[in-house]
Amino acid sequence: MTVLKLKPACKDDLWGGERLWTEYGIDYDRTPFAEAWMLSCHPDGPSTIVNGPYAGKTLQQYIDEEGQEVLGTHCRRFRDFPIHLSSSA
Repeated sequence: MTVLKLKPACKDDLWGGERLWTEYGIDYDRTPFAEAWMLSCHPDGPSTIVNGPYAGKTLQQYIDEEGQEVLGTHCRRFRDFPIHLSSSA
């Protein structure tokens, strides 16, 4: 099994700031930088795979192709799982 590296879905809402750049080093070129959805299958901000044979595909496309089993047993209870960091946190 290959470890997948993900590019987060980033949001540039008005309440953003600089913490995601300065404290977490997340690469994003727009400002303000409000949110980074690090592990997301949400249609409004899917994470994108950046390495291996699935590079360029979304995390959801990977799961659809490989099956729900790739998520392990603890994710079965969730329909979607956008996990994100917020500049306002």
